[in-house]
Amino acid sequence: MRAAETTPQKDYGLRHLAVIMDGNRRWAQSKNLPSFEGHKAGVKALRNLVKLCPQYGIEHLTAYTFSTENWNRKEAEVNFLLNLLGEVALSELKNLNEANVRVQFIGDLKRFRESKLYSILTQLENATANNSKLCLYIALNYGSIDELEQARQTIIKEDLLETINEETFNNYLYTKNVPFPEVVLRTGGERRLSNYLLWQAANSELQFIDTLWPDFSEAELLKALTSFSNK
Repeated sequence: MRAAETTPQKDYGLRHLAVIMDGNRRWAQSKNLPSFEGHKAGVKALRNLVKLCPQYGIEHLTAYTFSTENWNRKEAEVNFLLNLLGEVALSELKNLNEANVRVQFIGDLKRFRESKLYSILTQLENATANNSKLCLYIALNYGSIDELEQARQTIIKEDLLETINEETFNNYLYTKNVPFPEVVLRTGGERRLSNYLLWQAANSELQFIDTLWPDFSEAELLKALTSFSNK
């Protein structure tokens, strides 16, 4: 049964939050655990954030899940991450529908097209397409430079160079029809965007915190919201 619509307990005016979920491996190392345990803990942190967003008026959440640069990691870790994504997509489907959460994947998905994972992701998107409480965008095989290059190539192919403008250019991005984020938040202590939403975040507030992603909590979210609302 779908969760009833509720009024946010407090609305900070933030509609779209984008997160760079950094620190899973360092979290595991700090606890003398294998890296895959950090990634599992990271999934729990994202699940918790998905539950919290509607409580504070956040309507859109974009999560940097697997970048184009992540292919450079060890094959075993890449395979684990992709398998984990497939497992989570299947196991969370019922919960996402009950919570009225819509899931969309953004990025270059062509690389997965012949895989079982692609079928699972498509199933998840289709099954949640009519949900409306929160839109969760999963950035998968995503890189902003790649996104801009793909858009450029398509615009040239369609012979639109003479007529393209900022508004129509947005229609050629992976984030077509997705509002730009007001805040991009990165955990884990790094102070950089790492090829994430470079066009979309041009006017976003950037927040960098030292907390490792698996430890990201409601208290950390409230700090981010308070910082945004006080600007």
